[in-house]
Amino acid sequence: MELLAMLILSIAMWLPGAGAPEQREVPPLPPPFCGELDAADCQLLADSQELMAGVESMTMALQVDAAMRGIPELADEDLMFGMSMDMSVHLDPAFNEQMRALAMSGPEELLAAQDELAQMVVDFYDTLAMDMDMEMMLPGALLQVLEAEEDVVLPETMIYQTRMVDGYVYVNLDVLAESIPELGAEMASEGIEGWIGFDFVGQLEQQMSGAAPVPNTSTLESMQMGMAFNQMMADETIRALLDPYVTVERLADEERDGMPVAVFRTSVDLGSMVSNPDFTRMLREAADSMIAASGETVDQQELGAGLLGVQMLANILARSFEFEIVQAVGIEQPYVYDYGMMMEMDLSGLLTLAAMSGEDLPPELLRAKP
Repeated sequence: MELLAMLILSIAMWLPGAGAPEQREVPPLPPPFCGELDAADCQLLADSQELMAGVESMTMALQVDAAMRGIPELADEDLMFGMSMDMSVHLDPAFNEQMRALAMSGPEELLAAQDELAQMVVDFYDTLAMDMDMEMMLPGALLQVLEAEEDVVLPETMIYQTRMVDGYVYVNLDVLAESIPELGAEMASEGIEGWIGFDFVGQLEQQMSGAAPVPNTSTLESMQMGMAFNQMMADETIRALLDPYVTVERLADEERDGMPVAVFRTSVDLGSMVSNPDFTRMLREAADSMIAASGETVDQQELGAGLLGVQMLANILARSFEFEIVQAVGIEQPYVYDYGMMMEMDLSGLLTLAAMSGEDLPPELLRAKP
């Protein structure tokens, strides 16, 4: 649920809708990165951003595929993870504006609005309407290790059907039982079938009031960090630093559902960016923004050491880092028809960093492959 909340929140922060937030003026969205695009193509991206900002309801099809190799104890196995999701979502327009206005406010105002943020988490779930089908695929080799070492038995494919209405979450147990036969047998013995629902918002309110134990603050923390990140990305100084390393190009036009679309590819030259002395300054500004949003006190010496470690890690990972975003934008009506992101990196550099730190590596990591 938290992963899903992070996904929807990241969208909602840029959808102002039609409501009017109290006591806050919604700032304009920052312009899109255009790279070397001509003025017409850059305007198409800007028009698309403005048009998408008025969307209150949407359908999304999300496909995530991940491949890993060189995992200790599974070094010779290619591990393939997958997740597909079909979802219809409605977001309250007034709530969207309120959240985006707060997201673009300064760190001090964000820190002063902690109680408001907590209530916004409740309002987010209370006003969210969602219908979702999700399928998760796990690699068989990993499942065998989990069963042998942790006595955890999971199927390679799990299917979920979930809805959220008026603060209640509903799960189709019949669909879930098709993936987990043991669950189906237990349900049959108890005479349980069909949908089951629970008051998610009511439970969340009890947790935040202290009436229920162990409140889950991950959604609140995700909201705070997301807002701090959006503030940073809207900062003109940060954008000026990033701009030389962001390449945007228009590919061949295509069609989606019979409509002509312009296809844009955005990539980042991380290697050149992290070698720039200004990268350290950007890290510091980003850290200061995140710390201000959290309201925590951080030892400056520890912060400096942490930033140095992050910069070293960034330099190591940048050697093999590849990142690109491909999006299809309607030419006649510039809605975003699809949006794909690809990221690839060689994590073996993490072993190098661990060795440099003087820490003894676990034996199974000594000969781990990329």
